[in-house]
Amino acid sequence: MNVRYAENRVTQQELAERHAHAGGDHRGCYRRVCGVCGKVFYAGLPRASLCSERCNQIAILRRRHERQRRARQRRCPRCGIVFVAKRNDGVYCSNACRQAMHRRRVTAGGP
Repeated sequence: MNVRYAENRVTQQELAERHAHAGGDHRGCYRRVCGVCGKVFYAGLPRASLCSERCNQIAILRRRHERQRRARQRRCPRCGIVFVAKRNDGVYCSNACRQAMHRRRVTAGGP
């Protein structure tokens, strides 16, 4: 089971006391800073990086949002600017580019 946050049967107070008694990080007690909220917590596993299930859910949503944002990154076919489309089917960076390309298509196909 891959637990990334500090859920432990032992309370944070007990882990803090163990950490202070040992004089620093040691097996079974590691002082960490949460990657989401910045809170200092004590974990039983060295790979723990998040203090709670709530911070874990926030981290998951942030990663998903960033992945979706990267998927919507496009290059405008008219001006060549790299932009993030507001919709999944967005092609142009602005209404001006969209209209200019439409006018170009209409006038090129006419008599």
